[in-house]
Order: sequence, then structure tokens, then C-alpha cells
Amino acid sequence: MAQIYQLIEREDYDTMTSGGSEAEGGLFPMTGTPYGFSLTNFLNPIGMPCWKPPYGLMSAIDLKSGETLWERPFGQTQQWGFYMPESWGSPTIGGPVVTASGLIFIGASMDARVRALDAATGDVLWKAQVDAPAVSIPAVYDYDGQQYVVFTVGGNSIIKPQVADQLIAFTLPE
Repeated sequence: MAQIYQLIEREDYDTMTSGGSEAEGGLFPMTGTPYGFSLTNFLNPIGMPCWKPPYGLMSAIDLKSGETLWERPFGQTQQWGFYMPESWGSPTIGGPVVTASGLIFIGASMDARVRALDAATGDVLWKAQVDAPAVSIPAVYDYDGQQYVVFTVGGNSIIKPQVADQLIAFTLPE
């Protein structure tokens, strides 16, 4: 995501944020310095990223040969309650986890969905709506003979104002 960072002298910054919380409205204090800063996402007039889609990609690379095995737009961009075409993808924050059985679990997209992909093809096998973007790496673990995948769903207010405090677990079929 292209972003604009603007330094603001401390006196002006303190005036702008009096009574507000840190990081409110894209303002960040840089405590201990003579500056705060303003952060703005570089978006077009309708609120979409300012580069040609796809906005996010998921790729598989053969680490021995360097060959790209597959590459797909990943996620969906959502604006004003509408989803843009899947071919546009989504800006992403967060990484995947890959299981020994060849599944990729990932949140990362701004459409507040978590997904399972086939590691061999990149095909989306499953997706679920969660409370906000899951911008962390999921955890996979076994408990009492059952395998689980857990997503921390918090969002990222710098990219999208949709935030949450959800921890959600799914069981994997045997």
C-alpha cells in the first residue's frame, strides 16, 4: 500500500491531537522526538489503491529452481459495502501457514475473510467471514487427535478502520 508520511512539528502536533488518542485520524506521536507524523494511504478519489490491479497476489515459487509455479490475485477489495472483482485481489498484511498435507491457511486480505488454499494449485478450497482483517500468521496445532487452525482477527486501522478482538479456531477434517 503506497502511503504518505508527513512530519509535524511537536507544537503543531500537540495542538492537532489535544484530547484525542494516539493514532487517531492517522496521527502518530513519535514520543521522545520533536515531531509527530501524519499517515495517509495513497488512494484515488473513490478510495481505491492508486495502482493497476491486482492489488495483492499469492504466488508459489519452487525454491530449488526459482520457477514460479502459480500466481493468483488474492483476496478481494471492499469499498462502501461492495466487493470489487476477485481478479483485483486485495492489499495484504500477514503471512500464510502451510501444512504437511498441502493446505495453505491465510487471512491477510482486507475483505475480512480467512481462507484455505491448495498449495499445489493456489485454488481457494474454503473461506469464512471474520470480524475484521486477520493480519497475522495463523497457527495450526493438534489437540487430542484433532487438528485446528486458529486466526487472530484484529484488523489494522492504518489500512482499514474495521478492527476487532476475535480469536477464532476451525477444526480440520480428519
